Amino acid sequence: MSLAHASGIVRGITTTFLMARWLPRNTMGEFRYILAIFGIAGIFSLSGLNSSVIRGVANGDTGIARAALKRILFFSPLGSFALCLAAWERFAHGETHVALGILVAAFIFPFYSMSGMYGAILTGEEKIKSLVKVAVTTNLLFAMMFFLVIFKTKELLPVSIAYFGFDVLFRGFVTWREVRRLPKTGNMQEHLRLGKHMSAIGAFQAVAMQLDQILIQRFFGYGSLANYSVAILIPTQIKNAVNSMGGIVLRRFSRHEQSEIIIQQTRRHFWTMVGASVAAIAAYALVAPFVLPWLFPQYQNQVLPSIVYSLGLVGLSTIVGVNFMQAHSQIRRLWIFYAASTILQIGSNLALIPFFGGWGAIVSKTGTRLISTVLSYPRLEKPADQPSDKT
Repeated sequence: MSLAHASGIVRGITTTFLMARWLPRNTMGEFRYILAIFGIAGIFSLSGLNSSVIRGVANGDTGIARAALKRILFFSPLGSFALCLAAWERFAHGETHVALGILVAAFIFPFYSMSGMYGAILTGEEKIKSLVKVAVTTNLLFAMMFFLVIFKTKELLPVSIAYFGFDVLFRGFVTWREVRRLPKTGNMQEHLRLGKHMSAIGAFQAVAMQLDQILIQRFFGYGSLANYSVAILIPTQIKNAVNSMGGIVLRRFSRHEQSEIIIQQTRRHFWTMVGASVAAIAAYALVAPFVLPWLFPQYQNQVLPSIVYSLGLVGLSTIVGVNFMQAHSQIRRLWIFYAASTILQIGSNLALIPFFGGWGAIVSKTGTRLISTVLSYPRLEKPADQPSDKT
């Protein structure tokens, strides 16, 4: 898994490194804006169904994978429609090149939404070696192909086509292969119920996670968005690497019933993650003043914002509590956790970003993650507290 996470970090940093080195600041900001709009359209990708697939496959209910793909195929065209509206809005403002990039994302969106299912399937089966091979291969291929496109063109439209197209090409093939071999067995309804709740929660999270970038672009322009993207880059890659382990955590938790022994073990995992997160923050604060200027010499003034943003890595410990809630269908606690986080994130974004720009976004996200850590602390849920299937 360390190899897989390392390849993902290399891919993320390399992608931004290439854009920051060879693309004008505004062009990089325009591409980050396209990614933010694409992220909001993720409301219709039903990403919460990945939890259903992991949980179902872990319990031998392999038919859940096809059921999840059918639901994604049904809803994802709505995301394409939303992206087309966003493209029209940019075209109306005279930004034709940005509008074309968003249209590329609109066309690819349904395929992109389905192409990541292989990860949930392999995680549910705990085929870690296969998952690592796929991750390392696809990430390295993506980085090389993306390098060639930026090196040859240095323009927004080819970069957008390459970014979305290569991902769908590589991940889509693996997903098609994994789904074909799965038998259609098991009960799907319990797992789908979790997926419905997680997808609904994910809809609010998609807005909360991307709103900062939209607001920075609207109030301060694409150049400021490029600066912010570099400041949050490495902490975000660390966060994504740890979060990619969430599937493994969910699978393991899904195979155990709630008990006092299990909750005590889970709490030890939680505090271990807190300690590891603090160590990661300290290490990053030491190396960032040297690494960031070396990678991005034209963005040297983003060192301090990046270090402050890294304080939110304490929130990595939520991977324990959130996946424990999912594994044991603590739906009410999941809604409380995500509702509180989303309201705090959106409210602080709206209050701070129009006045403080990137610094406002950094304070908003960092504060939200610190509070979310407290809300995710693992605990047993009484049977009476669990909602019925009619909820």
